[in-house]
Amino acid sequence: MSGARRVVVVEGDTISRFATERLLRREDYWVFVTEDAAAALRVASVSAVDLVLVDLGLDRLEAVLGAQRRRDDVPWRGVPAALTDGYAVLRPLNGATTSRFPVVTLRADPGPEPPPPCRFAAVEFLPRPWKAGGLVEGLDAVFRGVVPAPAPAEPSPVPGAALAPPPFASTPAALRTALVVDAEEPDRRAVVGELVLHGFSVHEAATAGEALRLAVARRPWLVITELELPDESGLALCRQMRAHSLLRRTPVVFLSARDDSTTRYEALKAGADEYLAKPASFRELLIRLELLLRRFSDVETGQEPGASLQGAVELVGAPAVLQICHLNQLTGVLVAHRGSRSVRIAFRAGQIVSAIGPDHEGALVVFEFVGWPNGQFAFDRGAVVEGTPMTADFNALLLEGCRRLDERRRGRPAEPFESAHH
Repeated sequence: MSGARRVVVVEGDTISRFATERLLRREDYWVFVTEDAAAALRVASVSAVDLVLVDLGLDRLEAVLGAQRRRDDVPWRGVPAALTDGYAVLRPLNGATTSRFPVVTLRADPGPEPPPPCRFAAVEFLPRPWKAGGLVEGLDAVFRGVVPAPAPAEPSPVPGAALAPPPFASTPAALRTALVVDAEEPDRRAVVGELVLHGFSVHEAATAGEALRLAVARRPWLVITELELPDESGLALCRQMRAHSLLRRTPVVFLSARDDSTTRYEALKAGADEYLAKPASFRELLIRLELLLRRFSDVETGQEPGASLQGAVELVGAPAVLQICHLNQLTGVLVAHRGSRSVRIAFRAGQIVSAIGPDHEGALVVFEFVGWPNGQFAFDRGAVVEGTPMTADFNALLLEGCRRLDERRRGRPAEPFESAHH
């Protein structure tokens, strides 16, 4: 069939070769299966092949030689340490085509007829069909993300126009910060490398204590953590984050070697947003992370003159509303309503310069807003910035507001803030 997905499989194990071919043919794939890398290269060079699956146990993948590299080639980062039995998913690169993925070659044994040169983009790593993640599900995600869909009518006149946008293409750069927590450095570095490749600034931690300190100090928009940590469990870290006003709504994703229904339930009960088992498909991980960030990046654009963003406070949390204004360096007035109460917080280039509420002015208004569990907000770029200027910077105000809120939740009176009336 003309619209079939065309896949070449290089597999060394006879039983796995048969199982993979049967599984993919059942899903209506066009499949060529071989244990000979040279044969796979010939098929990939003369046929309209979409992907090449290479058994990692064959040790056939190599970085492109320096003399053959092109300016836009992404360096080869190697196989994730957590993946010991599976496939590298390669996409053939023809001509001068560049790739946002690592570029490699498939090594073949020399013979009387040398295989044609062929460059590949390493777009994913997938476990075998009987491992966590699933081959078919993983390939479906790859085809959605990096392989052009069949044209329904006329083919696009622009090469590559049918390609799906890369992950996080619609995520503002200001939201691309993450914290990766894992005591195993190879696993941690593999996740960090993938996120950096997609434009993230990434902080790393090997323990729960270090992770909590970094989360408060750096305020990442995503936290990805292993369940098993040296000092205390990832579950305890998640509970501590959910008990902290600043981190209460920060998405937490478990990426763990443990995978059973009880553990997943405990993680979700502790407040986790997602749970993935190692070895996880990077494509699936990126898709899940992008969906989680959408709650922050999809803050509705206002239609009224002057309104640049608006929404419900409970959607992202009051601290995140303030951070979005700060990180995007907005100038104007944030107007928020909750019942009969309303506040106006003025920003200049992302810094809070004044705040007016029904009972107070200055920092106390900011502290009150940080504690709002719900309400509506809108940012007006055209509003006049007014009120008494405050000397405290944004970070000091936000952290103090969260500290006061946490103290109130524990039933303790908040200590005076030296800039509250300035």
